[in-house]
Amino acid sequence: MTLGFPTQLIAKLCCTSDGAALELGPNCQLSEDGVFVRQGTLRCCGCSDVFPIDDGILNMLKDVALDDESKHEQQLRNENAARIDVTEPAWQDKHNSMEMISTLEALSVGQDKTMLELGCGDGRYTVRIAGQYRWVLAVDFSLESLRILQQRLNNGRETRNVALVLGDVKTLKVSAANFDCVLSTLTSNLPTREHRNAMYRLAANALKSNGRFVFSTHNHGLRQRRDGEAKAGRYEQGGIYRYNLTVSECKAEVRPYFEVIKAWPIQIYFAGRLRLPLVALSRFLEHIPLIRNLGGLVLCTAEQPIRAELMMENQ
Repeated sequence: MTLGFPTQLIAKLCCTSDGAALELGPNCQLSEDGVFVRQGTLRCCGCSDVFPIDDGILNMLKDVALDDESKHEQQLRNENAARIDVTEPAWQDKHNSMEMISTLEALSVGQDKTMLELGCGDGRYTVRIAGQYRWVLAVDFSLESLRILQQRLNNGRETRNVALVLGDVKTLKVSAANFDCVLSTLTSNLPTREHRNAMYRLAANALKSNGRFVFSTHNHGLRQRRDGEAKAGRYEQGGIYRYNLTVSECKAEVRPYFEVIKAWPIQIYFAGRLRLPLVALSRFLEHIPLIRNLGGLVLCTAEQPIRAELMMENQ
């Protein structure tokens, strides 16, 4: 049985319509200790809009009109969730490990810190990092993926500190400067530059002044150019959109929102036929100029959010 949505994280979210604070609605079903909302609503203190909580998952997507690409991905991920075995973590294979070890190392972790995870999916990272933070606010626009994540959390030990939100990066609003870290992997699946800008803006607004934003994209490096891979394309299975970015493009996109930016290729396949340890070799090659441009992904860290420009942009 799910514990529910943690009441302590209500203050970290804002109404998607007017950005006002949220409060518990009437007749909510709480856990015995009153710490979690199992069923009920959150109400906007400004416009009185209502956001339902069903089985512990907060729905902030209820009135959002998704674009066609997002609808396509949402439908596929909802359908794929039904075939997922929650007893088999997705990070055990070498391909995922080549990405995840580098990404997890880039995060700023701590038992006193609060994480915002955008595009959490079925919990590939969430379950792994839950025990390393005081609070994790995990957001995705696939309800079935969140339900799979919920099952995985219920099977684990560190589940009381994770809040699940059904939402979209273009409309989600959080209280400013309330998070120590923001994580978003494969942001290049977002269908437009406008979507990515909305995510960068959301991350910059969410972070404390000393916080860190960690995200990854598909790379448009040496291997992709050699193989004639188009920058814009789709996955072979399912046809989900993806857009390749170079390291310099990745930095340029996020630069209007952060002062300090680092980016480098990861998930590097090199001399695979020699049967070398793929994960360790990939981690080593991340530090080797030129060769690392064979990486399949770009990992980026961004710090020192630019709040003055954000305020002017939102006026």
